[in-house]
Amino acid sequence: MSSPTTESPTADVIALNAARELAAALEAIGIVLPSLRPEEHVNGVEFVNLGGCAADEAYALAHWIRDHT
Repeated sequence: MSSPTTESPTADVIALNAARELAAALEAIGIVLPSLRPEEHVNGVEFVNLGGCAADEAYALAHWIRDHT
């Protein structure tokens, strides 16, 4: 009888899940980064591209971070 194997998620899945979690967390505070997406790994590290955003979104994110640190 063989035991079930537990495989760790691939880099693609890790980056996808990280991008989804970050997008949901930002949306919860009213911020949307429309270009946020998972990318290919960079130097062996899972990578999420935050992309570009409108200046008002950047200000909102900066202010939220300052207000909560």
